[in-house]
Amino acid sequence: MNPMELAGTIANEITQWRRELHQIPECGLLLPQTANYVQSKLQGWGIPYHTYQRHSGILAVLGKPGSKTIAIRADMDGLRLKEETGLPYASKNDNMHACGHDAHTAILLGVAKLLKEQEHLLNGQVKLIFQPAEEGPGGAPYMIKDGVLDGVDAMLALHCSRDPDHKPGDIAVRYGNMNAADDQAYLTIYGQGGHGASPHQCVDPVAISALVLTALQQIVSREIKPSTPAVITFATVQIGRGAENIIADSAFLKGTVRTPNYEVREFVLTRIREVVEGITAAMRGRCELEFKDGYPPLINDDKMVDRFLASASKLMPQENIHILPEGSMGGEDCAFFFEKVPGCFFRLEVAAPHTDGVVYPGHNSKFCIDDSLLYKGTGLFIQAVLDYLNDTNL
Repeated sequence: MNPMELAGTIANEITQWRRELHQIPECGLLLPQTANYVQSKLQGWGIPYHTYQRHSGILAVLGKPGSKTIAIRADMDGLRLKEETGLPYASKNDNMHACGHDAHTAILLGVAKLLKEQEHLLNGQVKLIFQPAEEGPGGAPYMIKDGVLDGVDAMLALHCSRDPDHKPGDIAVRYGNMNAADDQAYLTIYGQGGHGASPHQCVDPVAISALVLTALQQIVSREIKPSTPAVITFATVQIGRGAENIIADSAFLKGTVRTPNYEVREFVLTRIREVVEGITAAMRGRCELEFKDGYPPLINDDKMVDRFLASASKLMPQENIHILPEGSMGGEDCAFFFEKVPGCFFRLEVAAPHTDGVVYPGHNSKFCIDDSLLYKGTGLFIQAVLDYLNDTNL
């Protein structure tokens, strides 16, 4: 039985695990219910695992130390979003699995169960990384510091997706950049408040903010090569307390910066600081700018992509395997792992329409997936692991 057929035998279980996890979404580094759920499954299958004090990450280990070790990562956290799907297994709290992390965890549990049953076939070691806080502040760096990558030679990960040009159950991957760098910008502009009828006696943070926001877009439109993607979005601007005739002392702006690679990232962040500081000073104000909680770009290793495609081709027709022409501008903290070891991150097309017929995107309160297809992710992981560990040329 090939790995996809093997995974198909537990497709209903994977669906059930995902739906049980979907009801208990948790956010951040500490996910007690989710971690207990995963640990209970691993214990039941007799799989050894490690836990950590600073976070709810879990590292399960299969096989035996040998010439090679490959890791698979699944994120476990949800979003601070009230679910509005109306599904019978909808979230029981005020959070929601609106990005498919419950599915990723269920897929990796399927890998754990089946590889434990086939452990004697493993020509090396497999590390299964169940990671918290992908949605922030980033659980990957914590787990790296705790040594989960020690001895790891290569890595695999996936994300649930739905491209309207692809069919449900298809997979998609890209050589090089899969996801953009994701940096959060926190900007405070200080002026001098006063009466709205006497702006000449004030330093208006509203006017300064307007100039800054307009000028920052010139970085993307006039300083970045047109064929190179970059995004500067300030989504929050807080100035004053609602008065019509009071000029505030300060303004607070919060945004996100997305860039495709390290070079563009460094350039854009530098230019943002120069533009903000220059305009603020020219307008007789001052500013404080901080970039934090940044994720690097997620860069696939070309050789790992080749190996993954060769494995996927054993299980799926070529028409169901897609090479993406461009990466996503979404952030992904799996990038921290891929900075350390060569990896392949791919997409599994499983998004499904809501009862109203609309296919809602991730991070939407009506986001739905077709969890009957999740076993495909399990099968693909298992085939790729076996092929990697059995490759005598590595």
